[in-house]
Amino acid sequence: MILLLSNISSKLNFVPTQLEALSQIDTKTFNYYTNALESLGFTRISDLELSESTLTVARLFCHPKHLCFAEVIQTPGRSIVFCGLGSGLEQKWSVSFRDNSPNLAIVYAFLRRPRRIIVVQQGVTPEELLRAHLKFRQKMMRDLNLQLLTDISIEAYFDQAQRVRTCQRKALWRKSVIIGLVETWLFSFKSEAQKSQWLGDYARLAARKG
Repeated sequence: MILLLSNISSKLNFVPTQLEALSQIDTKTFNYYTNALESLGFTRISDLELSESTLTVARLFCHPKHLCFAEVIQTPGRSIVFCGLGSGLEQKWSVSFRDNSPNLAIVYAFLRRPRRIIVVQQGVTPEELLRAHLKFRQKMMRDLNLQLLTDISIEAYFDQAQRVRTCQRKALWRKSVIIGLVETWLFSFKSEAQKSQWLGDYARLAARKG
């Protein structure tokens, strides 16, 4: 638990950077995602560096029509580069679709939040990921009677990320280490469909409204 808390600082510090100037960056994959996202109408905002226990870099985009963010993320020295699409909704709800995600068991056991929806669809193209994200987002907004947050500035991105970080730290302080470890172990027995998504309170609330 102390290790997890040390990895999740109370305040996020994003530093603008140039990915091409960093070592151990998979520039070929970053360029693939950049070209694909821009062809879908995304606008590149900035390259960012997040230094915590390990360095993480991200290329951030926004979509002026669909009002969502896109991130391409890598921890230098690790082979995984993945893309995530995120939208903020009213009442502190958010929905994120990703084409990969490391440490899913840890995220499930220790970092999941009831109003933060995460769906992982491995092997899909950015176009397929965007289509699935928008379809799910629309259904979620309709089911829960929520409005989309329309601010797609970099300041709004930082604010959303900071709120997620604050909630995660609060949850970790209250989390039983034993229960978390048991949940991590039980995660391996879930079906692939169960492993690929965390719907939080959405399904329960949608069923109640229906």
